[in-house]
Amino acid sequence: MGPTAAVVTEELITDEQLLAIDALLSKLAGQIIRTRKGRVWSLWIDERPLDVSATDPHTVTLAAGLNSSQDYDMLRELGQRLADLLGGSMTEPTK
Repeated sequence: MGPTAAVVTEELITDEQLLAIDALLSKLAGQIIRTRKGRVWSLWIDERPLDVSATDPHTVTLAAGLNSSQDYDMLRELGQRLADLLGGSMTEPTK
């Protein structure tokens, strides 16, 4: 397993925001699988596996499936896009 990062919001993540997350991930992913009532996604971006979870009401968790500098960069870029989308802040990817 690779690095993880999180996007944390002060407000509860709304259904509309979940739809916006889904739309963003669908746009970026070459392949996507949705599970757990629209709150968990398994996807591939640029042939790199990634899991995204919004099961906590204030947090979106990102977990890369591999552990290279490309995976850390992918988490930073996607995390920042999600933070901007949700009005939250992103943690730095860590292993």
